[in-house]
Amino acid sequence: MCNPTLVIAGISAGLQYQQSVAQQKAMRDAQLRQNEIAKKNLENKRAKLQADLIQKSKKNLKILSIKEKEARRKKSQFLASERGFTGNTYSYLVGNFEDSLGNVRNSVLGNIQFDANQFRNNYLGLNDVYNSQTTFVTNVDRGTSALSAGLNYASAYYDYKNKQGVAGTDVKEYSYDEIINDEYNLS
Repeated sequence: MCNPTLVIAGISAGLQYQQSVAQQKAMRDAQLRQNEIAKKNLENKRAKLQADLIQKSKKNLKILSIKEKEARRKKSQFLASERGFTGNTYSYLVGNFEDSLGNVRNSVLGNIQFDANQFRNNYLGLNDVYNSQTTFVTNVDRGTSALSAGLNYASAYYDYKNKQGVAGTDVKEYSYDEIINDEYNLS
């Protein structure tokens, strides 16, 4: 004969096991979603960094192109006019045009190099941001859940038996063979 208290304890242990496994699965799924979100954020930030670098470089190269054209135009106008300059003065003014063009080049290319270095630093920094956003994924541990549910069932069972013993209601349950043996003194 089944004891309803033990049946309920068994059902309770089974439900506890299922809830524990479901909770672990939900936690694992949440951790996986968090890692997917962190990866998407990383990819988006990297793409934005690259687009910004390309945009800044194009802007700086366009400035360089405009400044070079302007300097060449001024130099060619000066050379064409020759305004009566001779010797050192003429060479000095032509050299001045070349120096100013070189300064513009150095400035713009320096800006591009600075942007590239800044990009590299930011790109590496994104890995730290990614690592701070990700989480360790834990697997579902069915063994521990089953052990815990089993221990709870055993605790309920022994608590029930202990209470029966204290109340003096513990009745020995006989099997069919024991009843036959006792009734006919076959043992």
